[in-house]
Amino acid sequence: MTDTDANGTDTDGENTNAENCLQLPSINAVIVGNGAIGTALLETLLDNSRLQHAVILGRQCKPLPDDGRVRFCHLDALKPDSITSAAVEVRELCGRLHLLVNTVGMLHSETQQPEKRLSDVTTESLQHSFAINAGLLASLAQAFGPLLRHAEPAVLASLSARVGSIEDNQLGGWYSYRAAKAAHNMLLRTLSREWRLSHRNVSVVALHPGTVRSPLSSPFISSTYANRVLTPQESAGYLMRLISTLSPDDSGLFYDWRGHTIPW
Repeated sequence: MTDTDANGTDTDGENTNAENCLQLPSINAVIVGNGAIGTALLETLLDNSRLQHAVILGRQCKPLPDDGRVRFCHLDALKPDSITSAAVEVRELCGRLHLLVNTVGMLHSETQQPEKRLSDVTTESLQHSFAINAGLLASLAQAFGPLLRHAEPAVLASLSARVGSIEDNQLGGWYSYRAAKAAHNMLLRTLSREWRLSHRNVSVVALHPGTVRSPLSSPFISSTYANRVLTPQESAGYLMRLISTLSPDDSGLFYDWRGHTIPW
């Protein structure tokens, strides 16, 4: 059993002056989602010699790097029991967690496309988008929150999207995805307020990874697309550099890949 202080924070952690989780002598990380960005984030993490354990969570196991620090665990965003089971596996592996990055998102599927008009919106599309793009965050925080609650700095980062910003919505459309990401942002902002008391060393942030060439965004990137398109590796590099600057004072903020804050 671990000792805790008056605020419930573990006090048996290593003595360290690290202000950020990536500066710790030993780092345990979980990447939720093994798509393009999740895989690139894992590859970036493996360049850090301080990494002790890296667990990547996904519905299906894909080829893993030949590195003893890496493990795969099954997780289905629509099955809460799988999230709980994954957290149990991570706890058995490393006890405490310093970095959790949620990369799971759903913009389109074989049966669902972004809605351009109100008449395209259905209750089913809204519910499905909310479950994956917003509800998963709450389930992850519930399951992995105890592993992030300790005396060392930690980060919970969850990928959002600029289109989830209510203030920044100039074009309309994409009803389900916009609404679900806005809900995701509200859940994260609210969680950051609760955890300022219960998880004082955790930075809880929403991150916009940029427009990344991946299965999620590729159908919507035309030859005349005006904005910069990042490779997954470029996005992961920017995101990890941003994560390396975070402290609990930044908890509750929404950043883009360049480190600029986005209005909620």
